[in-house]
Amino acid sequence: MTKFSKKQIQAYRLVNGEHEGLSTADAAKRMSITIQALNRLLSRLKKLCPSLFPILTKQEAEVKVLLEFEWVNADMANKLQVSLSRISQIIGSVNEKRGTTGGRLVKMLRYEPWMDSKIVRKF
Repeated sequence: MTKFSKKQIQAYRLVNGEHEGLSTADAAKRMSITIQALNRLLSRLKKLCPSLFPILTKQEAEVKVLLEFEWVNADMANKLQVSLSRISQIIGSVNEKRGTTGGRLVKMLRYEPWMDSKIVRKF
């Protein structure tokens, strides 16, 4: 059994919109590594646990939560201070990343901090 490295977990948390939601450049700067090194960490993590990917941006994560509470697009646009067309784009991106089957959303695993000690790779 192989656990994720602390660097992999840190990289995931920094770029995931459900946590800090930083750009890869900002996350790499925070970790004092290059963007290429950060992308390698995320790539290795994706191979170990593909269900954690794709990563949602901070805005996508916010819209996803609002969708779960059945907010309408106009209310989301007001809350996030963006246009209705931007909300539609974000919803499309969230649906694309989540995957759709016949118009129905596929359930997606969400990363939680308690998973750090539980996530292992089985052979």
